[in-house]
Amino acid sequence: QLSRNFGGVRALRSVSLDVGPGETLGLIGPNGSGKTTLVNCVSGVLAPSTGTVVFEGSDVTGWSRTRRARAGLARTYQSLRLFRGLTVAENVESGLVRTAADHTVARQTRVEAILDAHGLLDLSGVPVTDLSYGLQRRVEIARTLVANPRLLLLDEPAAGLADEETGALRDLLVATRQRLGLSILIIDHDVSFIMAISDRVTVLDEGQVLFSGLPREVARDPDVIAAYLGTPPEDDEHA
Repeated sequence: QLSRNFGGVRALRSVSLDVGPGETLGLIGPNGSGKTTLVNCVSGVLAPSTGTVVFEGSDVTGWSRTRRARAGLARTYQSLRLFRGLTVAENVESGLVRTAADHTVARQTRVEAILDAHGLLDLSGVPVTDLSYGLQRRVEIARTLVANPRLLLLDEPAAGLADEETGALRDLLVATRQRLGLSILIIDHDVSFIMAISDRVTVLDEGQVLFSGLPREVARDPDVIAAYLGTPPEDDEHA
C-alpha cells in the first residue's frame, strides 16, 4: 500500500507488490507511471507518504539506505554512478566499504571472484572511463553484487545498450540469479528484455498497479496493450 506525494502530485497510489525468494519481477509502464519512485521508496532514497516496506519479514520503512544495504537490499540507478577516476577493480571493491570485513585478502578474493563471474577479471586494472558503456554497466552491477545482497533493484540496466549488449546482460542476470539465489526487481523500457528475464511482470500506470501476472498474460492483457504496449511484443520463450 505504498503511496508517495510530491506536493499535489500523487506519484504512487497504494501500490502493493511482492518479490519472492529467487524470483525476478519485472516492472514496466509508461514514463511517469511511478516505477522509479517505487524503487526509490523500497531502497530508502525516498520515504513513502503512506504504506510500508517489508524486507525478509522486517518493516524497514524507517531504515536508512545504508542500513537497508547492509541488510541485503541493493540497487543500481538509471544513470551510471561509477567513480570515474578509479579502475574496474577499485570501483567494484568500493561496494564492500559498508559491509565487508577488514581482512584485505578476503576483500581481494571476493572482488576477483565477482570480476571473474562478470567477465571483467582481465580488465581489473583498466580505468573505468576506458570501457565501453555496456562494460561500464556491467561494472556497476558487479559493484552492487560484491556485498552479497539478497534483493537486487535494477533501474533500467539495459538503457543505452545495443541489442547484442542487451542479450549479454540478460544472460548474465539469469546466470547471476541462479548462482546466488537472489531476488531481482527490474525496471526497463525494453519490453522484450523484461519478458524474457522475468518470472512475473507488474505494470504501473498513473501510479497504480494496472496488471500483474506471467509475462505471457501481461503481453496479452487489453488494458496493458492500450496503456503501454500498443501491440504484443515478440516473445517466443513465453508464448
